Amino acid sequence: MGESTFVQDAAKSAPIRVGVLGLGQGRSHLRAFQMLDGAAVSAVCDQDERLAERVAQEYGVSTRHATYEAMLEDNSIDLIVVATPDHLHGRHAIMALEAGKHVLSEIPMATTLEECRRIVELTDRHGLKYHMGNQVRYAFCLRDVQRMIRAGDLGEVFYGEGEYLHTMDDILSHRPPDHWRIHPQTPQTTLLGGGPHAIDTLRWLMGVDFVEAQAYNAEQPSRWQTIHTTVAIFKASNGGVAKVTVSYGMARPYCLYYSVYGSAGSFERTRDQGGAVEDTINFHYHTRIEGARRMAPVTVPNWSNPAIQRQHALGHGTMEIEQAQQFLHAIITDGEPEIGPREAARSIAAGICALQSAQQGGGPVPVPAFD
Repeated sequence: MGESTFVQDAAKSAPIRVGVLGLGQGRSHLRAFQMLDGAAVSAVCDQDERLAERVAQEYGVSTRHATYEAMLEDNSIDLIVVATPDHLHGRHAIMALEAGKHVLSEIPMATTLEECRRIVELTDRHGLKYHMGNQVRYAFCLRDVQRMIRAGDLGEVFYGEGEYLHTMDDILSHRPPDHWRIHPQTPQTTLLGGGPHAIDTLRWLMGVDFVEAQAYNAEQPSRWQTIHTTVAIFKASNGGVAKVTVSYGMARPYCLYYSVYGSAGSFERTRDQGGAVEDTINFHYHTRIEGARRMAPVTVPNWSNPAIQRQHALGHGTMEIEQAQQFLHAIITDGEPEIGPREAARSIAAGICALQSAQQGGGPVPVPAFD
């Protein structure tokens, strides 16, 4: 979807009015929608009233709702951004859909299969749009690779790997000791925390569904009293296999790694990655390159779209901007969001089933289809 096409579509429609729930990561989505024609951020809500007031003033948002229920009763809002703690995403998305609002939700879509099914059911029943916010699919360094794989450049794909490596020290260094990520009643999981960035993106790159999962947790104790590392193996719908590792305990810089292997070529992303507006390296190998003996390095922009000025980079480069633009286009044209409810459910169900396997000490768990 070209930018000019979107501008033409937006010009024909009244702005989509956006309410943002949760103003931690939610601020990146707020700024993304404010940068786009066709959207207007009209309200914010956070349980921290002082934060909500400060954000509303800083970004010129006219309405600050004291409760989520009040935001849902606001008939001026068309779309809710759900950026609350992981364990609340499913509930908050369902509440928004039941109130007649479109939803853009942070990962994960939900933490139970029942919530995933309910979101699919509500979007079908009410004709509403839902998009799961895996910004990584909008990274130019991966979108070009995905197109190459779809074009058959790697031949028949049979194996892939995804890794989300992010030390919890980095995440929690400025957080209170009772932060939800390590709260004993609501700890962030591996495969449903940062894990969807690995699971959903790898599944999208490979062009498959994951139909069976088996996983193990590392048993070494975490000083946060949470599980910090999980390794999952997935059986793919095309007969291939995939491995996903998610760790909050590794002593290394942040890393989102992917690799895909096929009968005619291979792709590997570097594990030595820079910041959002830095360059990164992708490695490629193809049998059609006569005499090739090594992977060929290709230097590309990391998480930012070079077509968007770098001063507009948000928390994840420019990916939130492109994601918001695609979702607005789906709403305005009554199209399917790129990571719509069924597509999101396929990825999150794989994570839920893998966690079930790990919790029972391993063993295969079938992943339900969302056709």
